[in-house]
Amino acid sequence: MKIGNYEIETPVIFAPMAGYSDRAFRTICKRLGADLVFTEFVSSEGIVRGSEKTESYLDYDDIERPLGIQIFGHDPVAMANSAKMIEEKFQPDVIDINMGCSVKKVVAKNAGAALLNDLNLLSKIAGKVVKAVKTPVTAKIRSGWNHKNIVAVEVAQILEDQGITTLTIHPRTASDVFSSKPDWNIITEIKRAVDIPVIGNGNIITPFDAKQMLDRTGCDGIMIGRAAIGNPWLFNDIKKYLATGDTPVERPLIDKIQLCKNLINLEIEYRGWGNWYPIMRKFYSSYFKGFPGASQFREQLVKSESISNTLEIIENLEKQIISS
Repeated sequence: MKIGNYEIETPVIFAPMAGYSDRAFRTICKRLGADLVFTEFVSSEGIVRGSEKTESYLDYDDIERPLGIQIFGHDPVAMANSAKMIEEKFQPDVIDINMGCSVKKVVAKNAGAALLNDLNLLSKIAGKVVKAVKTPVTAKIRSGWNHKNIVAVEVAQILEDQGITTLTIHPRTASDVFSSKPDWNIITEIKRAVDIPVIGNGNIITPFDAKQMLDRTGCDGIMIGRAAIGNPWLFNDIKKYLATGDTPVERPLIDKIQLCKNLINLEIEYRGWGNWYPIMRKFYSSYFKGFPGASQFREQLVKSESISNTLEIIENLEKQIISS
């Protein structure tokens, strides 16, 4: 399938994730095999207002290409204008419309998954954004607002008619959030209903999961979200498994220590000395678990705001592993 100017047969994609898919972690995921990475989603209203904070989420390096920028909002004009401004200033390979986020502060603004309750508005937004830019426009949706309102197939057809080039489907409803098992059958139904590429998303934790989704649904690619936080090697592991059938081994703790150090260095490089530790606190629980004293070790890291102290804590653990 084609992503912007890039032809990728079966892409393995890193999802837009608020609080996680920043420039540093996107770089890690790209190095470890992600074919396409997305920025954290940004408010169309913030872009139109020229908010420096909103635009700061969109800084990237060319090493990340192909790169997508995801926008959310409820006003078709603001969405179109923000897409045009993003295209002119940032030149992403893809502009994605968020039609699946179920976070309260997003749906309260009638944006994200709330658009699944108003298909006329959803259609207008898609059409306006597509007409405003030359960049390929994609969309990410859920199955529906709740289980009484499963509209994914209808939405997919609307979006295809409006010129959306690729569709990502997370086959849970907005009311499910992440609590129930995703219904992969919906991906199959969408794939049969539209001619544009369809990306599957939801509960891809292992390479075997990825192959099962591809085989069962016929989707054109895979999007990885939460599973990548603690295991960004998953992108390359999936590619290797699809190509050879080789099952990857569990990553040893020493690899996770090195990953953590690399991410800290990138966060400092991109955010500066005073801003690296708030985001790193989110990653410690994913990297450091399952060994004696792990909870106490994480507690030390969370309390540390000094880079020298943080690295000393991590390197002490590294020395213990090497000497054992």
